[in-house]
Amino acid sequence: MKALIDAQKAFHSRRVLLKCIAAALALSAGPLDAQTAGELPEAWPTRPVKFLVPFAAGGGADIAARLVANAIEPTLGQRIVVENRAGSQGSIGAQIAAKAPPDGYTVFVGTIGINAVNQYLFANLPYDPVKDFAPVTVLTKTNNVLTVSPDSPFKTLGELIRHAKQNPDKLNYGIPAAGDTAHLSFEQMKHEGGIPAVGIPYNSVPGAMTDLMGGRIQFLMAAVVAQYPLIAAGKLRPLAVTSANRLPALPNVPTVAESGFPGFEASGWTGLFMPAGTPPSIVNKLSAAVAHAYQQPELLAGMSTRGFEPASLPPTEFSAFVAAQRVKWSKIIRDARIKIEQ
Repeated sequence: MKALIDAQKAFHSRRVLLKCIAAALALSAGPLDAQTAGELPEAWPTRPVKFLVPFAAGGGADIAARLVANAIEPTLGQRIVVENRAGSQGSIGAQIAAKAPPDGYTVFVGTIGINAVNQYLFANLPYDPVKDFAPVTVLTKTNNVLTVSPDSPFKTLGELIRHAKQNPDKLNYGIPAAGDTAHLSFEQMKHEGGIPAVGIPYNSVPGAMTDLMGGRIQFLMAAVVAQYPLIAAGKLRPLAVTSANRLPALPNVPTVAESGFPGFEASGWTGLFMPAGTPPSIVNKLSAAVAHAYQQPELLAGMSTRGFEPASLPPTEFSAFVAAQRVKWSKIIRDARIKIEQ
C-alpha cells in the first residue's frame, strides 16, 4: 500500500510539474505567437506605406520610386505615399529613415551614393549605411549622360575635353548628388583623362539643369531619366552616356567608351531599404511585390523609355550586391583620390 501511495504521489507531482511547464510555455507562447502573427506577410500592410525619397522631386530616384509605388499598390492593397526629404546630398532623408520605427511603414529609396559610397567620401555621416538599414531589393540600374546646353560650341565629348585642357579650370560642371555614379563617373574620367574642370555642388538635378541651360555651368553629368525630357525637347544636348552600350532611349548618343575611354562603364542604381530590425517577412513581402510588378509590360515600358534598366533581387542577393558595390567604388575613390569638401 505504501508503495502505491508513493507512486501516486510521484505521478501527481509529475502531473503538477507538467502542468506548470505547460502553463509557462503557454504564457511565453502568447506574446511570441502575437509577434509572429504581426510579422506574417498577410498582416502587413494595414495602412498606407511611405516611400521616403532623399532628393527633390524630378530626379532619377524620385521618378523610379513613383513608377514602382504606383505599380505595387494593387498587390499590397494599400496606398504608397512618396515623400521627398532633400538636403545634404541625401543624408537628411537617410537619417530620418534610419530612425523610423522598423514596422514596415517607412521605406527608404536609397542609392549607390547613400548606401554604398558616401561612407568613403564623408568623414561623419549622420547614419550608418550598413547597420541602420535592411536591404529589400534593387529597383533600377541608372545610366548617366553628359549634357551641354543647345547653344554650346561642343558637339562631342572629345571637343569638350580638348577645350578644357586648353583652358584649365575655366569650365564648370554640376554635381547634383555628391557620391552618386554620375558624380564619381566624371571624377574617374577627370582622373584618367587629366581633365581640368571645376565641380559645382547642387541639391538637385533640376537646379543643375536650370543653371546649365542658363549658362552658369558648361556641362552636367546626371541620370538619363532625369535629363531625358529636356533632351527630347531639344533643351539639352547629350554628348555621351556612361553605360557599356548605347541606350534605346538615346540610340544616337555614343558611350564614354566610344568617346576616348575604352572599357569605361559606370552605372548607378536605386534600391529599397527598410530600417534595421524590420521583420524579415515584411522585407520579403515588399521585395516580392516589386518582382511581381516587373512582370507588368506597362511598367517595363515606362522604365525603358525614361532610360532606366529595371531590376529586382531578393533581399539576401541585394545585400550581397550592395556589399560588392562598396568594395568596387571604395577602390575607385582611393585610386582617383576623390575628395569632397564638407
